[in-house]
Amino acid sequence: MVGELSSTERSFDGADEEDRRRTDYERELAGLLAQGMFCGPRAGTCPWCGHPGPGFRARLVDTRQCKPGVFDMDECRSCGHVFQNPRLTPAALAYYCRDSYDGLGRDHYASVAEYSRSAQRARVRLVTAHRRPTSWLDVGARQGHLCREARRMLPGTRVTALDPSPEVLRARDRGWTDEADQRPLTRFAEDHPGEFDVVSLVHYAERTADPRAQFAAARRLLRPGGVVLIEQVNPLSRYADLHGRYWYCWLAPQNLHLMPADNVCGALGELGFTVADVRRGAANKPFDNVAALLTALNHRLPPARSWPWSSRRASVAGRAARTAAMVLAAPALALALAVDSLLHPLISRGGGGNTYRIVAVAR
Repeated sequence: MVGELSSTERSFDGADEEDRRRTDYERELAGLLAQGMFCGPRAGTCPWCGHPGPGFRARLVDTRQCKPGVFDMDECRSCGHVFQNPRLTPAALAYYCRDSYDGLGRDHYASVAEYSRSAQRARVRLVTAHRRPTSWLDVGARQGHLCREARRMLPGTRVTALDPSPEVLRARDRGWTDEADQRPLTRFAEDHPGEFDVVSLVHYAERTADPRAQFAAARRLLRPGGVVLIEQVNPLSRYADLHGRYWYCWLAPQNLHLMPADNVCGALGELGFTVADVRRGAANKPFDNVAALLTALNHRLPPARSWPWSSRRASVAGRAARTAAMVLAAPALALALAVDSLLHPLISRGGGGNTYRIVAVAR
């Protein structure tokens, strides 16, 4: 969730390095804007079903790092597909992903992933209910936390991590994964057809320009009877409208597509999968309210430090004001967390959670 960085992160760079990073960020953003490489053309049809005239859904800000910019999400009036419109170019998307899972954001993301260890284990158990794998490919592995749990729970299973970030190489060096690769999934699939029992796409496909191509690549990688695990944000969650631009699960602007589960199941069927299990409410992550409040505070309060991508500079007075505001907000944050915990059992039994998981078997 959104929060302050650890002391390790705060000491990550010296003042000179921070100045260099600030210059690099400013130059990169200015170059993207000057060359017209920030966004592609606005789409007049749904990228999922081709239906014309999508409607406006939400105008968002960067919910994770508070990098500059606003981003529109449209919704198809026919199939319910929600997508960024206009969509960021690959170069612009790389700008917003930088320092999110590595670099300045490495330790913060690692702490969140450690907090989510029980969810990683639940993913492994869900897969093994359908297939006991000897080989597992985790796509979008980031720092390799799911790989680590899969190796611990499935001795003898060969686990491969795929992610463009150099963090997957660190995961291999730590012994969390047997192999690591930084190639795009579609290119990796060309060289490794039919080599895996399991392919997991956990919050990965929604951050790509063509999710269907990612599902097709997963099918190419799997042996007959192999299993794909897909986990994604549920755009039908009621919290999306309730919290508006501060709903943390938008994860703007990194999420380019938010697909209803039924749409994904239909696409998997067309690609040669049989859908074996769909977990909607059961995959819910109980943090909607507290994360929305933290996100709003992060955007409204003075920054705790001067980020290289932000024009807002930290000051002694600003830090004091932020600390005071967070102390005053503590009761509200505690209440929001309590509400999330109390509602989780109810949401888990329904279909309106913030996340869904799909297990499909390759025919």
